[in-house]
Amino acid sequence: MKTGGRTAGFVLRDVIRAGTRIGLAELTVQGVADALGVTTAAIYRHVPSRSRLESLVGEAILEDLTLVDDPAEPAVAHLVGFAAQLRRFTLAHPGTAEYLQRLFPRGASGVRLLEHQINALCRRGYDPAAATVLSSAIATITLGVTIAEQERAAHLEPQAAEEAMAAMTGSPLLRQALAGIPPHTPEDYFVTLLTATAEGLVATFPPGAPLVVPRTAH
Repeated sequence: MKTGGRTAGFVLRDVIRAGTRIGLAELTVQGVADALGVTTAAIYRHVPSRSRLESLVGEAILEDLTLVDDPAEPAVAHLVGFAAQLRRFTLAHPGTAEYLQRLFPRGASGVRLLEHQINALCRRGYDPAAATVLSSAIATITLGVTIAEQERAAHLEPQAAEEAMAAMTGSPLLRQALAGIPPHTPEDYFVTLLTATAEGLVATFPPGAPLVVPRTAH
């Protein structure tokens, strides 16, 4: 902090704490400097780049994510439960989904979470390679759906939503389709999508079978 025109001492831990308070969605070096009352040059003496700052803050935030595994659940239920936990956490911590999507794992917190998932699937008959493929596939879809959900919530104006609905109801075919879709919440849709995805993945990669990734034709 600045006192009498001079910058008081601070340590890397203070930088990380300030960054976690700001959150990944709004994280900038300038924002951390402002929060600590120091210059950006002072921040760069502790953190060499914005990317490194993001990694430090992201890993600190992920320390609060503890995945729960019920050993009695079969593989499909476990994967859906993992997806639901990941969705809830990333919705509660804006910017975390994008952080995980860009590169994972980046540090000790990410490694801990990945090892948890691998061990959980190994208990269900998978080897580490297949467990990694299944976990990564579920996480990739979960993060994509969650980011889209956050984008809609942040940027979709009520008038735009009304205009889109009016356009669809103007089509007899779409009106018939909409009438056949039962009421549901975003979480209902998410669970339905991830259940179908998990069922397909487990059918493609059953427990105990060799890991074979289909090759696309050239």
